[in-house]
Amino acid sequence: MMTYFYPAIFEHHDKDDMFTAVFPDLPGCQAQGRSMDETAKKARDALAASLLEMEEKEISIPLPSDERLLQRRLRHAKVCVMLVDMNSYRAFRAYKVKHAESKSAEWAASARKGRKSGFFARVFGLR
Repeated sequence: MMTYFYPAIFEHHDKDDMFTAVFPDLPGCQAQGRSMDETAKKARDALAASLLEMEEKEISIPLPSDERLLQRRLRHAKVCVMLVDMNSYRAFRAYKVKHAESKSAEWAASARKGRKSGFFARVFGLR
């Protein structure tokens, strides 16, 4: 089982009333939301997606920073350690893909049923 722990820097922005989460060890890995809870969920998903992509592309995964040092340096922000179980995330992604494919097939079938076929479609088998 592969489990990763990475610190995330959470900040609240008064100007637009948004929360952001940034992972300093993983460039481009970030999330934002209207609440801290929403941002934390999105941050965990972003972390898992970034790590999965790095694993699939065989990019070396950096070591996490020490959250205590980050908290001392960034007193205006909240530093939280995020945990990701990659086996659970892979299973979740596989489920989502399978579910999306089945919904897509249902939608396509219902769209075909609702479509009226004209004379040329019946005669020449046009779709």
